[in-house]
Amino acid sequence: MPPSKPSSSKKSKPQTDDAVGEVLPADSTTSAQESKGKVLSLIEEKKPRNRGPLKETSLPPLGATKKAAEPAPAPAPEPAAPAKPTLDERKAAALNLFEESEKPKRRRPVEEAVQQSALPPISLLKEEPAPPKPIVPIVHAPPTDIPVPEFEVGDNGEKIIHLKPPIIVKDLADKMGLKPFKIISDLIAFKVFASADKAVDIEIAEKICEKHGFKLEREKREKGAGVHKVEEVIVEPVAQVVEEVEQEKLQLRAPIITFMGHVDHGKTSLLDALRKTHVTAGEAGGITQHIGAYCIFHDGRPITFIDTPGHAAFSAMRARGANVTDIVVLVVAADDGIMPQTKEALSHAKAAGVQLMVAINKCDLPTANVMRVKSQLQDIGLAPVDWGGEIECMEVSAKTGLGLDNLLDTMSLQAEVLELKADPKASPRATVIESSMVAGKGPVATVIIGQGTLKVGQPFICGPYWGKVKALINDRGETIKEVLPGMPCEVIGFSDMPHVGDEVVVMNNERDVKKLSEERLEEIRQKKLSVPRRSTLEHLFASIEDSNKKALKIVLKCDVQGSVEAVAKCLTDIPSDKCNLDILHKEVGAINESDVLLASASDAIILGFNVKVENKALTVSKRETVQIKLYSIIYELIDQVKEAMAGLLDPITREKVIGHARVKQVFKVNKGFVGGSVVTDGVMNRKQRARVLRDGQAVYDGGFETLRRFQDEVNEVRNGLECGIKLSGFSDYEENDVIECYELEKIAQTL
Repeated sequence: MPPSKPSSSKKSKPQTDDAVGEVLPADSTTSAQESKGKVLSLIEEKKPRNRGPLKETSLPPLGATKKAAEPAPAPAPEPAAPAKPTLDERKAAALNLFEESEKPKRRRPVEEAVQQSALPPISLLKEEPAPPKPIVPIVHAPPTDIPVPEFEVGDNGEKIIHLKPPIIVKDLADKMGLKPFKIISDLIAFKVFASADKAVDIEIAEKICEKHGFKLEREKREKGAGVHKVEEVIVEPVAQVVEEVEQEKLQLRAPIITFMGHVDHGKTSLLDALRKTHVTAGEAGGITQHIGAYCIFHDGRPITFIDTPGHAAFSAMRARGANVTDIVVLVVAADDGIMPQTKEALSHAKAAGVQLMVAINKCDLPTANVMRVKSQLQDIGLAPVDWGGEIECMEVSAKTGLGLDNLLDTMSLQAEVLELKADPKASPRATVIESSMVAGKGPVATVIIGQGTLKVGQPFICGPYWGKVKALINDRGETIKEVLPGMPCEVIGFSDMPHVGDEVVVMNNERDVKKLSEERLEEIRQKKLSVPRRSTLEHLFASIEDSNKKALKIVLKCDVQGSVEAVAKCLTDIPSDKCNLDILHKEVGAINESDVLLASASDAIILGFNVKVENKALTVSKRETVQIKLYSIIYELIDQVKEAMAGLLDPITREKVIGHARVKQVFKVNKGFVGGSVVTDGVMNRKQRARVLRDGQAVYDGGFETLRRFQDEVNEVRNGLECGIKLSGFSDYEENDVIECYELEKIAQTL
């Protein structure tokens, strides 16, 4: 039907399809009828113009007016178009709505709604809100993503699940057809806290499966497949990990070369000459007492050097240096030849199975005898190359620089032959060769990287302690960002002082590192709290014997961890069956107030090796009268401790006979009897002691009361002279008694 022409409100035709209602008769006199007429006329005037016929979906059925406030039903397929209401029905609906309304003030919203909205007028006249658009329910629908259980039925009807380690929580839940949060709640009951993507122990997983009526069977995983547990990764030796790395990922790394040999044979001086530094000038007593790591570049390639102490006390340091090295350079002085520590260093190198070279140092001295040194090397199984053997022997001089270039070239050639490689992109691992406490930095460790690239910010585990790399410092004191395999550096960021020889292993996140550290510390604590050994009678007697021994109690403080080990081992190895040495506390760092208080409470002395005393500790030590002894050379410390232990022992008292006298006649005096005697040998000394011998048996032992020569009191009577002797408290003298005079001398005991 074509759209109707616009018409004014005065000439509107109530018969048209666009009309909402028709005007009431004019002769109506009641107010209600007038109001109805006004409403109908108003609706007639406000009807939309030129809008064409109403669409079939623009108006709902009249019956829906009363139910407008009810919630809309769920969306359904679109029904057939409803029948269009007639004019009379629409007029009746409008009048009914008006009669139900008691407040005229509501006409205004109705008029505005009819004028401004395109929604059906009848819906708007009703004050209830319009039906909302259909919304799809969010959670109320039943879940359809529950995993389907994957299991096999065994011979006994049991449900069997097959999983390969590591057992991930999400995989375990999928196998049992459960949500992961169900498994997580079960894990919490076992005091295991893990997220859906974390692995759990096989024992815990078996208990979870048993709880839900399943049986877990572990499948074997192919070598190298899957993700290994943290514990399994950490305990693996570095050599085994390197073997599993693909060969194409390996790259050449810096060789690690250790200088070993006897004390004062020039190891540090030789290294100074190669590095063009002056480390020797800073060593106390001119001897190396720490293990150090350095790096130089030769022909554009890095070479790492480890300097070890030569003193006998630092055997553990030499062994540690040999274990982390690739090539050992045995330094022998041309004037001294093979010495005890040279042989010990050779034993460490052979035990580590590393390549061996010999540097004959001090060849510039007039007393140098290179042929004698080579002959000694031949005797201990190190045949030089020029004598038909396999050991490279280079003649060098750290003082003049003789043969240094040849030494570097030979070491580089040996490294190329060994083809030392590592994967710089693997998980970083490093070995601690020294550790110390530095003011302002905390625990600092010198490490050598075995594989991977150590970078700032990486979390790591080292023994029972964790850490995060806060800073990396090279051997020249420069801060760097990363360290490649084979290179040395100092690492700052340990939670506590690491043990020398422990391995630094980088892990994925800090949370796992802390958790593993807590487990290892708890394991150490449980070992300390283990059940002690039951006492036996022999053990009780031994304890009583030990308690009767003298004991020297010591609080030991050193500058580095390696020195603590070396000094403590030397002190405990002091042979003594008469005096015990108790090291109450040994630690790295300066002597502080707590050390002084500990020594005061336990009656101990404090020994410091290359450390300082804090001002507050010095004040407390004077107040508590605690002795603090500081040393910078290790053999001085050991010698003085031996003297102190010997000083604790009571001296041995020994008798020394100095004379004899024979009684010739007994005289009675006012206060008893006196033996008239003749000195037969030696002297009679009044200040010494004497005993009376009768027929070879001692009948009395005591001091002199009087010793007279005629009427005079004398102190001494010599051989052949007569004298009167009266001993204190003895009067039963007989003729021919022998009076033996002796003195007591004290002899200091030895350990």
